Amino acid sequence: MNFGIWFRHALYNLRSGLKGFWIFLTCLTLGVGAIAIIGSLGQSMERGLMEQGQPLMGGDVEFSLLHREASEAEKTFIEKQGTISRVATLRAMSTTGVASTLVEIKAADENYPLYGAVTMEGGGDARALRQINSEPYPVLVDPLLLGRLNLKLNETFRIGEITVMAAGVITTEPDRISDGIIFGPRVLMSHEALEASGLIQPGSLITWRYRIKLLNDTSLTAAKNIVKTANAQFKDAGWRVRARDQAAQGADRFIERLSYFMTLVSIAALVIGGAGIANAVAAFVSRRLGTIATLKCLGISNRDIMGTFLIEIMIVGTLGIAIGCVLGAVAPWAIKTFFGTVLPLPISDVVEWRALGFAAILGFLVTLAFGIWPLSRVSNIQGASLFRSNVMPAGGWPKPKALLASLAALALAAALILLNFENLWMTSIYLAGLLGSFLALGGLAFLLVKLLSRVALPQNILLRHAVQSLYRPGSNAISVILALGLGLTLFVMLALTDGTLSRELRAGIPEKAPAFFFLDVRNEELPTFKAKLLENSGVSNVSNAPMLRGRIAKVKGVAAADVKVKPEASWALRGDRGLTYSDELPTGSSLTSGQWWPKDYSGKPLVSMSKDIAEGMDLKIGDALTVNVLGRDIDVEIANLREVNWRSMGINFVLVFSSNTLKAAPHSHLVTIDMTNGDEAGLLNRVAQAYPSVTSVRVKDALTTITDLLNKMLIAVRSASAVTLLTGVLVLAGALAAGLSSRSFEAVVLKTYGATRAQLLAAFAIEYGLLGLVSAIFGIVVGSFAAWFLALFVLEMPWVFSPTTAIVTALTSMVLTTVAGLIVTYRALSAKPADYLRND
Repeated sequence: MNFGIWFRHALYNLRSGLKGFWIFLTCLTLGVGAIAIIGSLGQSMERGLMEQGQPLMGGDVEFSLLHREASEAEKTFIEKQGTISRVATLRAMSTTGVASTLVEIKAADENYPLYGAVTMEGGGDARALRQINSEPYPVLVDPLLLGRLNLKLNETFRIGEITVMAAGVITTEPDRISDGIIFGPRVLMSHEALEASGLIQPGSLITWRYRIKLLNDTSLTAAKNIVKTANAQFKDAGWRVRARDQAAQGADRFIERLSYFMTLVSIAALVIGGAGIANAVAAFVSRRLGTIATLKCLGISNRDIMGTFLIEIMIVGTLGIAIGCVLGAVAPWAIKTFFGTVLPLPISDVVEWRALGFAAILGFLVTLAFGIWPLSRVSNIQGASLFRSNVMPAGGWPKPKALLASLAALALAAALILLNFENLWMTSIYLAGLLGSFLALGGLAFLLVKLLSRVALPQNILLRHAVQSLYRPGSNAISVILALGLGLTLFVMLALTDGTLSRELRAGIPEKAPAFFFLDVRNEELPTFKAKLLENSGVSNVSNAPMLRGRIAKVKGVAAADVKVKPEASWALRGDRGLTYSDELPTGSSLTSGQWWPKDYSGKPLVSMSKDIAEGMDLKIGDALTVNVLGRDIDVEIANLREVNWRSMGINFVLVFSSNTLKAAPHSHLVTIDMTNGDEAGLLNRVAQAYPSVTSVRVKDALTTITDLLNKMLIAVRSASAVTLLTGVLVLAGALAAGLSSRSFEAVVLKTYGATRAQLLAAFAIEYGLLGLVSAIFGIVVGSFAAWFLALFVLEMPWVFSPTTAIVTALTSMVLTTVAGLIVTYRALSAKPADYLRND
């Protein structure tokens, strides 16, 4: 025969429909669909960020500086590049006299925004409002602010030392996402209003942004060239320069990491589905024994039989892959249509062919790899024996060519996965772990079956039968353990990962945390400010520390961008960090190595560093750091290391400098208070009235914002858990269904000898319970290791083993296996003896 004849025979066989292929089809559709949906969504969001980069950032290139505006030389360089828009952002307090709340101020010039438009409810000219420069200054506000201050449009309130009027409600702020996380409602005002407010003080936490709209060459390449030139010419500027492809601060990285994590999980689900494919093909071969025997007796070769059946399987597989890809293709459109107003990220509705192609090719390779093996077993049995094979299905190892074909398909799938991700090291470890789990579980199941065949049998008849069933000829114990063990491994991994994220949420609010953080407290105001706080009922333990912002520019002489650090310490090198100085060891810290400098120290600049961050950067006492503060690089030496309790939510810093290093720099103070059974709203209002330039942050409100972000990650992880659990159940059902005919024959024989249905049910329950227990033990051990790996290296979060999750998983697996086994094999208990005995 040739391919054309194989194809025609395969189509002829499929005329009867997809009976027996539904588990195969569903497993493949779920696996391919999950990969296609996640890949399409991730790439659609990345494309959306790229396509909308200009309005999202407000320009083609952005220069941002903390604390200070650009110098004359820096401004001259920026102005040469194109049209400029100057924007300042900071946090401050707003008050009406009876109510106060934190707001996020954005002061913009007449050119803002360079791309896109700020729109208001009811329409209006947002630019014209910013040109009115007298009190009450007109401002645009987030609708949330009106509710918090109980205001209506055109009513006034105070910010700093000025009176402003809510002249409009913002409906669209095109560059909102580029500002990162914000903790209060937006207030958009003019630069003149900000200057009059008295909020601009030495050391105030103001970010100055200079956006550029390129005039001639507006390509992304031109924007990136400006970034390179600026960093090369102004090495000590301390500014952050980015092109429009980096418009979303952290959002692109968050999407990439979450998409990477979810894709790895989906790949594992597809591989688990591969076990279901293998079981379904084995059941397919078992159902076609009579057809195969007839074909062999007619002189049809093994090659022709395998070719016909393989094409038949691949046609069904193509249907499942196509359904999965269609789901992936419509996912971005569906998310944009139904949830577009909820998500803060732009989603492109272009079909992401790269993601769909990756999922489709991976689906074909997995189908081939797991389909060829059971299909090739047909060649191990002679035609005459097939006519007598009522109990024994086709078994044994495949021929070398078939084995090599399966391995080649898996190798190509692994290569495709590695080529699709940038992090080759982590992806390689994950794939090696997946392969190792597959081989280890298969080997464990094989050894268990061999061991049980050699141990003394128990006296109890039901237990004896259950144990014997695990190693009887044609037993599906190995395939069930393999299917369930892989599913449980992934399920345990996701359950523990869910626990990691949930624990981060619960740990966000410690048992005793400060009630408020007060920012930008001036040096001259500090004594009276602390005294005023203590006058309020319930206030205790007022603490303060000098507060500056800066970034680590070099580590042991190497630029921060080029330093290789452990994942758990990488955050310390991203962007600006809070800095302080002190003559004494900060409260809540303990010295682990080195000595603290004396009170009146006046030698070379020294710094104390958090122990965990230092270890993550491979730093020790005596190593050098370069820290950029207010555009000036300061070389310091690590004098000691501290253990810091970050969970306390107290005043903690990665870097604490000797006083002689930073005391002369312009700065303000950070103040925290503990408060028990006090009037928090009243205190907030009194502070805002007496100290309009001080920013008050309620800890619970800030944590709520962070919690909302982590909850979105939880939803994604739990969705993956649901898909994984469903795939595992289907694979398990397929493994049990593959041996259904032999179980039916076994039940008939036992009932003929007097066994009751209750006894058979009990024996089956014990057998499946033992399989579930073995699978659970493996799943807990390997799944826990995988969860540790993902938490530490992908999510960059601390991991703690949960015994409760382990116990629940073990019990769930035993119940799941037992119930699924009894449901699938219930038909075997209903088989009529006459139907089998007449055919033997």
